[in-house]
Order: sequence, then structure tokens, then C-alpha cells
Amino acid sequence: MSKFSFIEENTTNQTPDETLHVMTYELGGLVECHHKGKRYGEKGYVELGKKEMADLISMCRYYCEQKGWDFDELMRLGEEAYLERMEDLKKYGK
Repeated sequence: MSKFSFIEENTTNQTPDETLHVMTYELGGLVECHHKGKRYGEKGYVELGKKEMADLISMCRYYCEQKGWDFDELMRLGEEAYLERMEDLKKYGK
């Protein structure tokens, strides 16, 4: 089975610039769910937050595909950078 392609399934010819705008919109929705969950209690905000996160991740993958970047490679690089930061905090953090 081949990997899902956002470009192949796209019907709007969305540009990478437009994808970045959608990414920030989805991030805003995630922040809003987090804020409302803290303000008003969890209620339905956890599930809605998960949907916003899924949409954000999808747009990140779409942007990578548009730019010709390997999403999985970038995930690995991000995880490695995270581990390096955590190691630095263990050594030098308060």
C-alpha cells in the first residue's frame, strides 16, 4: 500500500503559503481548546483538541510533501533534538 498523498488528493491547488496559513489556523484551534479546557473544564475540549492536533499534523505533512521534505526524517530529527535538549537540561538546568 502506498503512502497517502495530500498533493494527489488535493482539489484546490493549495500553495505551500496557503498550507502555512492553514497550519497556523489549526494551531490556533488547538490553543483555543487547551485554553477553554483549562477555563471551563475538560468537557468536549479534549476530543476537539485531538481533532485540531490531527488537522495540524496533516497540514505539516502536506507542507513537507509540497516542499519535497521527508516528514518521517524530520520527525526523527525533531526527536533527536528534543533528546539533546533534555540531556542539556539534566546537565545544566535548575
